[in-house]
Amino acid sequence: MSTMNKIFLIILTWITFLSTASATGQEGERIIWKGEKYEMLTLPLFQCHEFDSLGRKFEDEWCSTALWRGYQGHWYIENDMLYLDYIVPDSGENLYAKDIPALRKYCKNGRVAATWFSDTLRVVSGKQVFYEHMGFNRYYEHEDFIVVKQGKVVSVKRVENKLIIKGKEGDSDAHKKLRQFLADLGKQLHQRYPDESGHILADVKYCNFGLMMMPSDVEVTFPSDENAPHNKAVEREIKEKLANYILANQMLPLYYINGKIKAPTGTVSIRLE
Repeated sequence: MSTMNKIFLIILTWITFLSTASATGQEGERIIWKGEKYEMLTLPLFQCHEFDSLGRKFEDEWCSTALWRGYQGHWYIENDMLYLDYIVPDSGENLYAKDIPALRKYCKNGRVAATWFSDTLRVVSGKQVFYEHMGFNRYYEHEDFIVVKQGKVVSVKRVENKLIIKGKEGDSDAHKKLRQFLADLGKQLHQRYPDESGHILADVKYCNFGLMMMPSDVEVTFPSDENAPHNKAVEREIKEKLANYILANQMLPLYYINGKIKAPTGTVSIRLE
């Protein structure tokens, strides 16, 4: 394997939250609120104990990997009350809430009020800002957090999310230039410090945010003592040159999520030989 092929950019890592037990991106529920249709990244039926046995039946039946729970719920909010209209099992045939025996105790005047539910509904709209192939681990431009107590809406908070820096994920030309930069840096350092050789792993992450939440620096750390520089001069030079390159070329994405800046960490490998 050539030196060029040994130098690589490891996948970005960012741990947020896991909304479901599945490690695959999941389809949300559907909800009508204020006369508009939205996707909802909350599963109110998971709190309904009467639905447990039927829910397990849907899970046990064959279903797509994007719908491990085996059904999709369709909801609506009217006069600040959350109602379940119907569910669509993975088989595709609508099952109306009023016809589900397990939910009969919640049915009044032909409608099933979700009085079992006391939690927060996450209702999303706009463009998807961030996606991770895991449960509901994705964010949208507009997110409404609707606090519900015994099925009744008690408060609503809107959050605006955005992509600050797109980054170079999927940009083959940018990654080719990065690999060349790392190869040149490794050769230069090895020539000046011949005792320093092998792979050096470095984590890179935006830091020091200023106007318009733009970063003014990149933090460079070494996650492994085994793969870190032994020479302080080499360490300082890697930190300075790598930080400058990542920042100048905006290699990493940067997000503003739920009122906070989210800066993913990237890991690069530099081979000194």
